[in-house]
Amino acid sequence: MDESTAVLKNNHHYLKTCILFEVLEKKPIFNAYRSFCSAVGQDVMEYPDFEFWYYRFYHGQRDFDYDRSADPAPKTIMDIPVSLLYKITGNLDPVERLVSFKFSLKEVVDSHAPSFETIVITVFEDSMTWKLNDKTFTCQDQGSSCTLSTPLNPGVKYDEYYLKKGLEHLSPILRMSGIQTNHLSLRIRKQSAYLDDLFPIPFHTKSVDIFVTEANQNFPFLSALNPGELETIILNPWRIYNIVDIQRAQQRFFETEQFKQAKHVELKSFVNQEDLVRFSHLKRFKLELDFREALDFPRIREIISTFEGLEKCHLSIDKFGNREVFRTIGQALEVEIPFGPMLKTITHRYQIPESNEYLHFEIEDEKYSYCTIRIVKVR
Repeated sequence: MDESTAVLKNNHHYLKTCILFEVLEKKPIFNAYRSFCSAVGQDVMEYPDFEFWYYRFYHGQRDFDYDRSADPAPKTIMDIPVSLLYKITGNLDPVERLVSFKFSLKEVVDSHAPSFETIVITVFEDSMTWKLNDKTFTCQDQGSSCTLSTPLNPGVKYDEYYLKKGLEHLSPILRMSGIQTNHLSLRIRKQSAYLDDLFPIPFHTKSVDIFVTEANQNFPFLSALNPGELETIILNPWRIYNIVDIQRAQQRFFETEQFKQAKHVELKSFVNQEDLVRFSHLKRFKLELDFREALDFPRIREIISTFEGLEKCHLSIDKFGNREVFRTIGQALEVEIPFGPMLKTITHRYQIPESNEYLHFEIEDEKYSYCTIRIVKVR
């Protein structure tokens, strides 16, 4: 507490004069308390004390020297029966539990494992935003300061770096005991040491999509997620990396337990056709084949036909350098292709050797830059 705040806190007549002023202004009590704190300081008077004097003055009792020592002790939330506290906190969402109660109720609050449907974290060069279900929080860089906006406060200015202040509010949520989410989305367009160890290990989520600016940025985030529990992984770059970075990052990704135990994977980067064998354990996958090497489509079909647990997959091929890739695929798979400029889709059925199952191919020539192959295993 600085010297000016200490002086104000001990000048009771001055504080009560400020409260009386708010009453005479006919402000609602919550607005009045915010105005009072803005004028004299955030830590000068607790809300229950402000509330007592506000309503006393409101009802015409203007005695500044009233002695409260004879009054019965006011009831607090800690006087509520524990069984009722559990019921109250159980009806709050995880964010409300975190911001609405102080440490005296931490044991009760933590008894409810916090579960989110979605957590979205976005970091740009000048802002940080996180969304917890339908509640949005933003910390905006203002040069030498920042502005934090929450569902309860539209904008509070702090003389701190925006990532530091934002993480002061987000990190306690991410480290709540037993926290889990169905979907985690990360959109990171800034590299910063402040984002190191963003998540506790292990962090519990069923699916994740990660957008980053450098290929290796994926791994600190991905490695914190609990393998096996993590079913869906989507990796999508903001920009195209050079081919060496892509290949190195892919090989590192293929060796992670998160990939090896996943069920669904989407990669928005070039994958070599021989690396398709890495996807054999997946139920579903979506990727872009590396068009810079000659693609052997019968070989691709053969590889995918051996994937026992496959449900479906989606392959994209960039038409750069081969505008006729659509017909090239059809001819390679020995599919009859009628002539005509309007033909954009062909289908193909492939019987899996020594099996009653088959692969259904739908090959589409998209209007601009891609040709897509959708494959469904029919049992």
